[in-house]
Amino acid sequence: MGADPDTRTVLLDAPGPDLPQLRRKIEEFGDDTVVNTRIQDGKTLTSRANEAAIAPIREITLATSADRRGATSPDVPLDPSRAMWFEIGCRGGYRRPQLDTERSREQVRRQLVKLGLSPRFEEFSGPEQVYFFVRATLEQTEALIKATDCVYECFLAPPDVRDWLMLEEPPIQEIRAFDLRPPAEEAPSVVVLDTGIATTHPLLKGAIRSAGSAVPGLDSPEDLYGHGTKMAGVALHSDVGAVVEAGSATVSHWLQSVRILVAPGQGTASEENRHMWPRITEDAIKLAEEVDSFPRRRAFALAVTRPIEPVEPTLWSHALDQLAYGEGRGRLLCVSAGNARDHRWLELAKDYPQLHLTEKIQDPAQAANVLTVGAYTSKTSIPPAPDYDEGRPIAPKGGISPYTTTGPQGSPWPIKPDVVLEGGNLLLAGDLPDNNVATLVTLTTGHRLLLNRPLSTIAMTSEATAHAARMAAAIWAVEPSLRPETVRGLIVHSASWTSTMMQQFRSLDDRLAACGYGVPDLAFARDCAMDRATVIVEDEIPNALKEEVPKKKPPKRASTKLTEPKLVRKMKVFRLPVPDDIAGHTGTDVELRVTLSYFPEPNKFHRKVYHGLDLKWDMQGPQESEGEFLQRINELMRPMDDEGKRRKTSDTKSFPWKIGPQKRSRGTVQSDRWEGRAAYLAGPKLIAVYPVLGWWEQRKQLRECSMRFSLIVSITGPNIYSPIAAALAVQTVEV
Repeated sequence: MGADPDTRTVLLDAPGPDLPQLRRKIEEFGDDTVVNTRIQDGKTLTSRANEAAIAPIREITLATSADRRGATSPDVPLDPSRAMWFEIGCRGGYRRPQLDTERSREQVRRQLVKLGLSPRFEEFSGPEQVYFFVRATLEQTEALIKATDCVYECFLAPPDVRDWLMLEEPPIQEIRAFDLRPPAEEAPSVVVLDTGIATTHPLLKGAIRSAGSAVPGLDSPEDLYGHGTKMAGVALHSDVGAVVEAGSATVSHWLQSVRILVAPGQGTASEENRHMWPRITEDAIKLAEEVDSFPRRRAFALAVTRPIEPVEPTLWSHALDQLAYGEGRGRLLCVSAGNARDHRWLELAKDYPQLHLTEKIQDPAQAANVLTVGAYTSKTSIPPAPDYDEGRPIAPKGGISPYTTTGPQGSPWPIKPDVVLEGGNLLLAGDLPDNNVATLVTLTTGHRLLLNRPLSTIAMTSEATAHAARMAAAIWAVEPSLRPETVRGLIVHSASWTSTMMQQFRSLDDRLAACGYGVPDLAFARDCAMDRATVIVEDEIPNALKEEVPKKKPPKRASTKLTEPKLVRKMKVFRLPVPDDIAGHTGTDVELRVTLSYFPEPNKFHRKVYHGLDLKWDMQGPQESEGEFLQRINELMRPMDDEGKRRKTSDTKSFPWKIGPQKRSRGTVQSDRWEGRAAYLAGPKLIAVYPVLGWWEQRKQLRECSMRFSLIVSITGPNIYSPIAAALAVQTVEV
């Protein structure tokens, strides 16, 4: 029937109790008079009968439930009294006699009735096994195995199949009794700005810190449409199906909900009320902060968008830029890129993924200061049911989601979306696209509790945005002192393109437009905040400083001051003290990542948004001295020639970055990376953050304003942590 290579256990299908064939072979092997002879290389060789088959056997025992438990069972002990979805493989299948399948089905159904369980179950037929999906406790499945002679293997259903089954037959009583343990008082929160929330939902209720409404004339926070409750489930739980099966959960952050619309296209959300959206969004954010006065960290999740052609700044996107600036204190706003228009799904599916470059991000996702979230997918399996035999998922694993939109390319647009997260897949059966296949979307909380529908599904960029907000809260749960711009920077800093994305978009410009910086890695981001070989600098930089400088012409009177006040520009230069002997600790490649994140004050005029102050960063190259680096980025540090002009003394460069300074510098989060030999990174390296003057410079009273920024630098590679971590205490360099 099968063999386990790890335990070297062979499972034999023995429907007959006498096993005459096996008994005969064993008896022949034990009979000294029965031998086999053969000639090999001129020699006569003898062996016992059936030696190759019988000699390796150490013992023969009746298979236990543990022997039949599959490799996907968890390593941790299961609660034997907790009902879960199991996948039971039995004798049968479409290449076996139909009678085998029917007998297995009847045996399983009969035992389920005896155990007091529902005899109704889903079924899938393989070539030599038939699979039944049943919901039972571990004790009940063991009793079922012992009472039948048809079960080959039994293991927990895969998460996507489990969620499909749970959606079809939700465990109502277990959900009502769900034990949700709230986080600590000072924990961060995710604020969902959407259609409201089901405040009595057992999977959410214990973690809801506040729920309100910013819709004029409507005070109730209750979700009548369902979208906000769906987002809340993903924003709170990383795996709703898993916590439902566990029966309890302790969460690391709070939920806050503010209703900003009742339903898409209705009331304040209608196109004729578009002028209200900036104010409603602002009111909602401030309401969440006022109703919960505790000074906690908050990640705001907004997945309400509208198509805009061409993509350009609007009052709504300007409002979000301003809210993210937050009077210099910063707010982390996670905004969905928007979904591809549903009337184009079939067209997009047939020319996936290239045609997605024509579906552009929607208002207000173009805002520079927000974390714009697009969608990719890792979901490619379809339910094991005949209804889906003719369908195929559009996107391969690791590819962009068929639902996502893409960013505008070229100056002056920043890289948008910033990152992509799980957003589900689309099934195509002939010319019929299906967007609600349970294994291609994500299980989440539903708002129809009174109709015994506590679970629902979510996909597209709304789901991706909820994932991003939960990720931000998870980082803050580890290190609550981090600034909002730092957390946004860490999410982008941890992102990478999948191998599928690299194949889908060979052009760097296309890849940045479709995938942004890639898929963020929560473990990587949290490690950066904790113990990875990483430097996080939280600082500020002035637009200009007033300093006393020598007068151009010496004064005629001795009593007159020799200096005069003048506004001067300053850059911040940091020394990254990488040890010189780093190359001796590893002979392999290392990766260097650098990310700059800041929230400039926006100012919209006509169809452009100007920033009070912009920043850029650069780093000393592998074959560049500190002096050469400073002269390369600062003309004032270059020596003068005989004619009094500044001249460049060398033609040195920084590292050969993957994205490059021209593309990365257009946004307010600027990330880049380099991979190469450790020897090129050895020795202290300077990193400069310098100002690019904006509209503050045109306002006399604002010329000396300062802006906060976060700089994140990490170095990774085999055996690289110890030699670097000891030296990574970044130093500020006076220039």
